[in-house]
Amino acid sequence: MSGSKGGPGADASANALELLLHRLRLRPAYSTDPGLPADPAAIARQVQSDDDLLARFAAAATAAGTPVESVPAAAVSATVVSLLKEHGARTVLLSPLAGSALSVAEAEDLGRALREAGLQTTLATDDDTLFSVDAAVTGVIAAVAESGTIVCPSGPGSARGASLIPPIHVALVGSGQLLPDLCDYLAGLSAQGELPANLSLISGPSKTADIEGVLVTGVHGPGQLHVLIVR
Repeated sequence: MSGSKGGPGADASANALELLLHRLRLRPAYSTDPGLPADPAAIARQVQSDDDLLARFAAAATAAGTPVESVPAAAVSATVVSLLKEHGARTVLLSPLAGSALSVAEAEDLGRALREAGLQTTLATDDDTLFSVDAAVTGVIAAVAESGTIVCPSGPGSARGASLIPPIHVALVGSGQLLPDLCDYLAGLSAQGELPANLSLISGPSKTADIEGVLVTGVHGPGQLHVLIVR
């Protein structure tokens, strides 16, 4: 075992380090002014408040595998019935719907129309119900135009699994709930006094590529997500 700490290898390493330091010293000093605009968010945002938010949302959502349809409030019941029957749904969970998309009376009309069409509706949110129903119809608290994302809250009477477990999810979005991007939503959220128990940000139907990188839809949640923009 040699006790020498020097040798050709050590000399080469020292020379390489000195060369690196020499090159760094020759580089011009970095500017402390990055040259960013006064409002960096202005260049980061792809969707502005004066854009056609419905068109931008529909384009992004469609690209993510979510069909989007704009309907007047008076046509919501008929549209939901037709959509669910087209997909063969027989049992439907109705998460609390009255709010920005539908009035209390319109939500009641939707439940009545589903039952008259032969579909069984429920408001129960226990695990047995969530894993047995064919579809869920929910409201949202916001929709992000840039990414085609819907924001679903959970709390009293509104189960987190309603938008995450049934095979078919129909989300009702009020036209006034469309926001340009996530920055706008988070700004409003931070101003609230009390936050929801949970927020699910959903962009398209459930997908996974865990197995050999092959994309599969609907393994861990809804295989069908449909968004109705209620005018």
